[in-house]
Amino acid sequence: MDYNPPPRSELPEDPADPSLSGHRAPANIEPEYVFQENKRDFRHSGPGIASFVIALVTLVGYAVSFVFVGMQASDILSNSNDVIADSSETIMFLGLTVLILAAVNVIGAVIGIIGLTLRRRRKVFAIIGTIINGAILLLFMLLIATILVNAGA
Repeated sequence: MDYNPPPRSELPEDPADPSLSGHRAPANIEPEYVFQENKRDFRHSGPGIASFVIALVTLVGYAVSFVFVGMQASDILSNSNDVIADSSETIMFLGLTVLILAAVNVIGAVIGIIGLTLRRRRKVFAIIGTIINGAILLLFMLLIATILVNAGA
């Protein structure tokens, strides 16, 4: 913190009359320390923190769903001859999970953008949350585009 003394007009007047004491008090006495809040000491943005938490939750959700589907797929491939009938439930679970988590990522990105627009707030979590949610959405769009291109070929 920087020391910012109050202006001279706000200094307290010397109560002692210099004519009674016989000597004058020094004119440049430093006043007591006055705490002044730093103008750049802002609180964190609430929507920014929410966006960051949403990004982390969706990352964990994607990891859990892909691990679960991978375990189901390996179990289906090792134990069954009718792969298409047994794997339809697993593929449906993966598709619904990815769609739901992508929708949550859209919400997280919008909340992150709202957190970036707030004034007099720290924007660290809003930036990180918006970047993570945006990157996940970009990867989701690339995945959909790849699937559509391969389906047409």
